[in-house]
Amino acid sequence: MDLKEELESLAESDSIRRSKNRSKSSLALGLLGWLIIGSTLNAVIFSSLPLKIATIEWQLNLVGSLLTSSFNFLIGFALIIIAQLFNAKEKILQKWQVLVSRLAAWFAIVLLLIVPLQFFSGFRAVRQQGLTVAKAISNLNVIVNRVGAVNSEPELRAYLASLPNPPTLPSKFDAPFPVIKQRVIDNIKSQINLVTNNADRQKSQALQTFLKDSVRNTAQAILMATAFSILANLSSRTANVVTRFIYSLL
Repeated sequence: MDLKEELESLAESDSIRRSKNRSKSSLALGLLGWLIIGSTLNAVIFSSLPLKIATIEWQLNLVGSLLTSSFNFLIGFALIIIAQLFNAKEKILQKWQVLVSRLAAWFAIVLLLIVPLQFFSGFRAVRQQGLTVAKAISNLNVIVNRVGAVNSEPELRAYLASLPNPPTLPSKFDAPFPVIKQRVIDNIKSQINLVTNNADRQKSQALQTFLKDSVRNTAQAILMATAFSILANLSSRTANVVTRFIYSLL
């Protein structure tokens, strides 16, 4: 073998070695992407257990979990696509790229659906809080009416003792029955006023917190949906109408 043939042989073997190294590196990068996706999906699934789809708390927890995990999903998807770009002839990477692009398209839609879901669930949560307070006030008003209807000390003691959280009463009152009865009514009315004032303040704070979080989550959902739409449109076979529309706005 002359020098020229030897150099060509060395160049060919070096090319083969680089090709194998590139193939191994790209597969390792793709597997790393799948590991990130799998671990993130595992966290989302277990944070959503037990399933209570109809409850507001579960819905809001799912929204927060998806938004929090969206960046990790994006990294995992991007690594798989980058791996295919490094080794475009690898069949398994081509299949992974198509699958990931399809998943990215659907996840972009999910992120956009999160926006109305969080507003719907959030307003329901604020409304439910108001209903709970209204029920508590209504129960206190019932107690006021029942106390106002009693006509004797034994009857008053018996009714107060029947309440879910009965007050501690002295063995002997230090004032006539009408005075004691009025004290009880005044004390319950003061509780009603306190509950009403606290409820108004808490409702205002809850509404402000909800609106702030919703605006932040909406912005994040739109940004992440845009990023996933870009990944989805890398493959013309997987992009859908929604992701193509988002991509056209860029």
